[in-house]
Amino acid sequence: MKRFLMTTAAALTLAGTAALAATPVGEIDVQTDLTAVENEKAASVWSGLDADLETALAERLAPQIEERGAKIEIDIDEVELANSFEQSIGTADSVLSGEVKIKVPGLANNERYTLTVTTDQAQQYFPDGTVMADLTLGSDIYYQAIIAAFADNVVKKLQ
Repeated sequence: MKRFLMTTAAALTLAGTAALAATPVGEIDVQTDLTAVENEKAASVWSGLDADLETALAERLAPQIEERGAKIEIDIDEVELANSFEQSIGTADSVLSGEVKIKVPGLANNERYTLTVTTDQAQQYFPDGTVMADLTLGSDIYYQAIIAAFADNVVKKLQ
């Protein structure tokens, strides 16, 4: 019994340490190069991407927001939206891609990576009953899902 209690206490301590290890965040900056958007209609639909992605990240990171926390910089370098026909036949080559930089105070704590989220990865964020063939370039369902998928992937790195 004593061994069980010690093991449980150690496990709880480790779990508590992991929860405390979440990286505090002080600033979120998203930049979108709309010249990288190859489709004019998509460019107009995605014109608010910077603010929308920043908001999605801030909502997810609210418990980690601190004035002296890390700076998250995201440079969206490619937004390619496939048309509904391409999506409906399964090519699903629409992506939201960007370079993510996480600048944590200190010399050796920075991280940089490229994150690409595809339509296939965003499908889990579609409301139940969504039919891929019904989605269009201007679909709010698609737009919200791809932003949610991107934001959740960034947040996972900070947990």
